[in-house]
Amino acid sequence: MKQRTFLTLIFVAAFLFLAVGISQLAVTDPVESNYALTALEMVRSGDWLSPQIYGTYWYDKPIFLYWLLSLSYSLLGTTDLAARLPAVLFGTASCTLAAWFALRQTGRRTAAILFAAMTVTSLIFWFVSRSVITDQPLYFFSGATLFFAYIGLTEGKKGYMTGAYVMAAGAVLTKGPVGLFLLLFTAIQRRPDYLKRLFPPAGIVLFLLLCLSWYGPMYSRHGMDFIDGLLGFNNVVRATVSEHPEYDVWYYYLVLVPVSLLPWTGPCLYGLWRRRSHHDEYVFMAIWALGTILFYSLMATKYPTYAYIANWPLLYLGARTMQVWLDEDARYAWLAALIPASVYSLLFAVLVAFTDKAPFPVQGLLLLTVFLAIMAILTWLAWWQKAYLALPFFLIMTTVITYLIVTFQVLVPFYQYRSAQSLTVLNDAAPVYFFEEYRTSYPYYTGQTAYWTAPADYDENDRLRRDAVWAKKHVYPTASEDQVLSSLNQHQNLTLVVPEGKYKDYKASEFFSLTRKVGRIGPYYIFKPSP
Repeated sequence: MKQRTFLTLIFVAAFLFLAVGISQLAVTDPVESNYALTALEMVRSGDWLSPQIYGTYWYDKPIFLYWLLSLSYSLLGTTDLAARLPAVLFGTASCTLAAWFALRQTGRRTAAILFAAMTVTSLIFWFVSRSVITDQPLYFFSGATLFFAYIGLTEGKKGYMTGAYVMAAGAVLTKGPVGLFLLLFTAIQRRPDYLKRLFPPAGIVLFLLLCLSWYGPMYSRHGMDFIDGLLGFNNVVRATVSEHPEYDVWYYYLVLVPVSLLPWTGPCLYGLWRRRSHHDEYVFMAIWALGTILFYSLMATKYPTYAYIANWPLLYLGARTMQVWLDEDARYAWLAALIPASVYSLLFAVLVAFTDKAPFPVQGLLLLTVFLAIMAILTWLAWWQKAYLALPFFLIMTTVITYLIVTFQVLVPFYQYRSAQSLTVLNDAAPVYFFEEYRTSYPYYTGQTAYWTAPADYDENDRLRRDAVWAKKHVYPTASEDQVLSSLNQHQNLTLVVPEGKYKDYKASEFFSLTRKVGRIGPYYIFKPSP
């Protein structure tokens, strides 16, 4: 089989797996809906240069994801499929890139399949590759930058080094810079020739041209507002002032990264330890993984996806490790893969015991439990019978089918629960006000303006025990307590939407005595003015 055919099969398999069910996954709050609505407003306004939301320019992220979403909406309409398709495509491209790199480095198709399969079934990759956020395009561009740079540095291939700069430009247009660890790699390996190869003139020129194609016009149009918003508030402030102080602990990513690698945590960490050497490949991968974790551990604001790109080298080391186990019939080493994977499967199996406690409807997980029990028996039987080639196949298929079942039985109702899509049934001309928690997915799905309101003494930052600077993050339309009370006292027609977590606050507010509850839609209580 030719390499092109092989990689095409990898691409098709990964795409089909990641795309299943995405048309039924509603756009959720509070993160996905911001990206989705921004892109939709860009399409409606015809301005594809300046991100805007609620009719206001904002500089939360660079442009690339918004371009992807805008193009998807233009081709497929405003649908959940269109919103999630860009992430699926970049997830698929990432799997194909993984297979290509492993095949090039090892010459082994088994290693290529393992790297691609472990990537697409790792927990965070599967989740992010179906999410309306910037992290999957960034993951692809980051991986391409560093894989190409590794080849360019260690083999002296100028084309790959130039390609690395092009991919780095994609990362900068998506979220932020990558490649800082390349200098550390050249220093540790003490290779002056690597340092000379690191700065190809053609690559630098292409990088600047690509980045300035958007950053230049944006600065020309918006001036320092753009610089202060994107670089100042959304980069410097995030790095120095924690948005979520409860997560600002030194061990955050030391816990999160191993969890995000499931079910492949065992071989990945085993490979990081047992494959250690001074060889270029290991040093490069170790710096990439550990440097990323250390860098983001030093940042004040911590998000689950910030250290996501550290998974690339860890999965690669894990795939190489499993290839060695297959070659050497390493009986007891396989336990490092089987035990974490079995625990991971057990967590899904016991979900059936908690379905009645979920705030959204969950059905059919008994079938998942039975399936996992059968696969566990087959996997451990294969290990006992020394059928080691069957082990990665069983682990991959168990994870794939588990994710497919979970998509339809858990994620579809869960995403609906986390979205305001269900509120489209309100469908009246009355102004809509969200009490204390805004839902951007409401204007996204309905095209109608909605307002945030709260008691005058409500302070979100104080409740979250974070710096007041984060008040600048919210740009949605607002209405003061006095404005809403005035409308209620004048018996004007309006709708107050109260998320279930804010119901207690609402009952204690002045709004409560002037309104009546007319129903509940999903996790929202609906109130109208009292007669």
